[in-house]
Formats: sequence, structure tokens, C-alpha cells
Amino acid sequence: MSRRRGQLVLLAAAVVVTALVPMLLAYAQLGYVGDAAAPSDDRVGTTLVDGKRALERTVAEATGAVSNGTAADQHRKAADLAVTWVDATAAAVESTGTAQGVTVDVARNASAARRWARVRCPRGPDRAFGACVANGGVITQTRADTTALVAVAVDVSVRGPDGTARATFVVRGVRGAVSVGRTEP
Repeated sequence: MSRRRGQLVLLAAAVVVTALVPMLLAYAQLGYVGDAAAPSDDRVGTTLVDGKRALERTVAEATGAVSNGTAADQHRKAADLAVTWVDATAAAVESTGTAQGVTVDVARNASAARRWARVRCPRGPDRAFGACVANGGVITQTRADTTALVAVAVDVSVRGPDGTARATFVVRGVRGAVSVGRTEP
């Protein structure tokens, strides 16, 4: 009789322990308040990076369209085609920022484009390229009897509740963005 009673007590103890484990886990999770040292929600930085990626994709896509649609030395026409692509993406990036609770401003930067064209225009003894031409933030170059889109210079400004970030990107047609400068408060 005492042996059966001992087994019953042992079984009851196992049931109680099995019931307590989920209750302890639930208690431990209710008391979690988050990691105070973890970085805060960086909507400003994330929006800036997302905007840069969208502009990189657009300029890469526009490069093929512009090169296939222009003859040599049609820099103004190539720049106008590129502006159509870039401005549409800029408007989309700005509206996406609004949906995320930040204010985004994207503008082409003519002075950064002229500076980049003067200093970094692809050239060299093994290249039969023409000179770079900067029109309204768009850099074009004559290559192989067409006018190629080389890069677009843009300023991106993101303002949110956590701060403001500004950056100037020169987005190359083939290789992506080159960050000219970024400022944060």
C-alpha cells in the first residue's frame, strides 16, 4: 500500500512541475521591457539608404535606355531622358518617406555633377570617349557613336522625429553610387 502511495505522490509532483514550467516562461516574458542599450528605430538612416538604392536602380535602368535612344553628341536629349527617369523615382522616394513618417527631399545637384565631371570623368589613353558634359545634375559622355548616361548627382535630405540626415550621391550608371558627403546632426 505504501509503495502505491509513493508512486502516486511522485506522479502528482511530475504533473505540478509540468504545469509550472509554462507559467514560469510566461511570467518571464511579461516582465521583459526591451534592451535599453539597443539602438532606436532609425527611420531616417533606413530611408536614406533605401532612397539611394532606388536611385541606383533607376540610373542603371536609364543608362541602357538613354544610350540606345541617342546619337553621338546629343547630350541635352540624353540628359532630358535621364531626368524623366530620375524625377519619377525621386517622387516615389519622397512619397515612401511620407508613408514611413519622415520627410524626404530629393533634388538633382548641378554643382556636384559639374565637379564630378571635371575630376572623375572616365578617360584615359585606352578609351575613345568624349568629354563629360553636365546638364542639370546629369553627366553624359559620347561613347561609340552614342551619348551615354554616366552619372546623376542628387541631394537627399531626410527629416524625422529622431533627427535629420543629408547626403549627396553621385549615382553612376553602371557601378552604383559614390557618396560625396553625408551629414547628420
